[in-house]
Amino acid sequence: MSSPVGRTGTNRELVLLPSLKARAGERGGFVLTQKYLNGARAYAKTWPGPVTSLVRLADDLTTDMDHVEAQSGEWGTGIEPRPEGRKQLAERLRGAGAVLAHLSRIEAPLAELCREIRVPLVYGTEYSLATEEQIIDAETDNALLRWRRKLWVRRTEKLRIDALSRAAGVQCSGTPTYEVYRHHNPRALLFFDNRVEVEAVVGTAELESKLDRLQSRRPLRLVFGGRLVAMKGVLDLVGLAERLVKRGLDFELEVFGRGPLEGELQRAAAAKRLGTRFRLRGALDFETGWIPMLQREQDLFVCCHPQGDPSSTYPEVMSCGVPIAGYDNEAFRGIVERSGSGWLVPIHDIDELAASIVRLDADRAAIARAARLAREFALAHAFQPTYARRVQHLLECAAADNRT
Repeated sequence: MSSPVGRTGTNRELVLLPSLKARAGERGGFVLTQKYLNGARAYAKTWPGPVTSLVRLADDLTTDMDHVEAQSGEWGTGIEPRPEGRKQLAERLRGAGAVLAHLSRIEAPLAELCREIRVPLVYGTEYSLATEEQIIDAETDNALLRWRRKLWVRRTEKLRIDALSRAAGVQCSGTPTYEVYRHHNPRALLFFDNRVEVEAVVGTAELESKLDRLQSRRPLRLVFGGRLVAMKGVLDLVGLAERLVKRGLDFELEVFGRGPLEGELQRAAAAKRLGTRFRLRGALDFETGWIPMLQREQDLFVCCHPQGDPSSTYPEVMSCGVPIAGYDNEAFRGIVERSGSGWLVPIHDIDELAASIVRLDADRAAIARAARLAREFALAHAFQPTYARRVQHLLECAAADNRT
């Protein structure tokens, strides 16, 4: 890759500093998730200059299931090992048009470094302090350990806010961090993470055909998809199915995904004798399996997330014309408020979630109305327009920072 050109030139470099670590690949490339690489390529399509990812290397991969090996430049972007030392990193970033990094304790010192070398820094955010504490509650049984972890994230939040006040801008994935951080940086962008491209959003005719079938009074088709971990609330799905059976609802609940709670989920479903009403279906390929299946077969997504993770699941499911009923966490609440689609119940109130689904079964026209609104929201926040807005925001932040 050619050397970076200063931001006053016509070939300004955008440098991405992902929180995601990479592994050295067998072909000499870098093993990253396809989701990340798709995003990097989307930046490269609209950013007026080269785009490069500086990645930290690790021996282990994340629990994601879409890892691929990429060569530098293969996805339209450069990929390089991230320099270890502060001085070396400063030299590598010097002259960049903008830097995009995850707002975290480890990246907080970047705010001062980028000010020293006069390079605009934009932070990306995902979890709010409230969401982090909810995740700790979901994953930590020991009371003392919960307290220590919450103390750590509260101290981290102070570092994040201080760094944010010196950054050129912030891009907030979902409403939880946007509602907090827009008060600490004047250039805050709200976006909804979404892998579904405009062309892949369910078509009007296809959606209406499915909604016609919805009125046939066949069993209501419920679905959940995601990592089978505590922070996704997956064990509540068994309790939900049990309550729906007791209420006499004719339904099918299919659960897609993999994770450490898969075996426990299977055993719990067997103990409750849910039979074919509750089925674990494993993981599907996102583009060729998950999205087409949602578009063709499912009526309602049930979401038991007890925390406000701004999951891409929300807009991705909605892009298939599938509305969502779930817990009133701050991320899903923001989706419902902005889309007009979806139903909220108190967190961990399985009885109320079951009651809500039974009411919807009796009012399938309400499901159809929510499905159409879900599609409209997903179109507005599909993959391409979302990344176009993010690049435009980066350019505006860089221009504003250059004037100060």
